[in-house]
Amino acid sequence: MSYKNILLVDDDIDDAEIFKMAVESIDSKIKIVIEDNALKSLNKLKAASKLPEIIFLDYYMPYLDGSEFLKLIREVKGLKKIPVVLYSGQSGAKIKEVIKKFKDVQFLEKKANFRDIVDSLKEIINS
Repeated sequence: MSYKNILLVDDDIDDAEIFKMAVESIDSKIKIVIEDNALKSLNKLKAASKLPEIIFLDYYMPYLDGSEFLKLIREVKGLKKIPVVLYSGQSGAKIKEVIKKFKDVQFLEKKANFRDIVDSLKEIINS
């Protein structure tokens, strides 16, 4: 499957812009929506008529962290099947707990090198 409709939830503007450029370098036809607030994003998802095919979620967010977002999204019938990838610069104990708790969640560490970001995203987007 190749994802063509992506939601990125990340409050770091620079990281979000790099992510967007990396996705566009993989396939310029991919539609990417960027939200900088997980709580607002969740509310928009609940009301959306067209849902993303995959969500990339920064773990460390204000108002609602990655674990809280996952718990709430998995409680909503129309949203629980959307694949989620935790996208974080850290892979510490909290992240590992979340991945263990939500077994269907993938993890992608934010990379410093643009080519590494593209390669990692390509594996997920084209899987």
